Amino acid sequence: MKQKKLKVLYSESKIKSRVKSLAKEIVQDYSKRKSNKSVVIISVLKGAFIFTADLIREIKLPIQLEFVRISSYGSGTISSGKIDAPLLMLPDLTGRDILIIEDIVDSGRTIGFLKEYIRDQFKPRSLKVASLLNKKSRREIDILADYVGFEVDDYFLVGYGLDSAEDFRHLPYLAIYE
Repeated sequence: MKQKKLKVLYSESKIKSRVKSLAKEIVQDYSKRKSNKSVVIISVLKGAFIFTADLIREIKLPIQLEFVRISSYGSGTISSGKIDAPLLMLPDLTGRDILIIEDIVDSGRTIGFLKEYIRDQFKPRSLKVASLLNKKSRREIDILADYVGFEVDDYFLVGYGLDSAEDFRHLPYLAIYE
């Protein structure tokens, strides 16, 4: 059996630089709003937790942090097409400015489901998405992320929170799993 290899796609320093740049964009956009309430950040577990931690440390605005656990991958390397939402409990966020932080938008199913759920439940004042990675080649649902770290080709990526069957999340870089 052939052993799979990791090929670094984005180094730790490149990721840090891009995260800082994204945070500046986010701060600039949300600073224009006419609200005295904090921005609600909803991080999609498990893949986005490292990206979320790094990003919110760079966002110099008051925030409220929430987590959901939702996925369409399971333990596979491509979207199963079925949404699994084992943790989708949120406080009342009616009328709030909400920013969803996701690790990767590929098929669009997960983020499409979550955006629809939040709109239906809370009628947010604004609803945006920040995604570390955008994989347009796999898109099945017309979804756009408002803030994108990197546009990527159709690779299976690990590291910086992304996993393969719960392995490799700890890596400080993003790598192609070949």
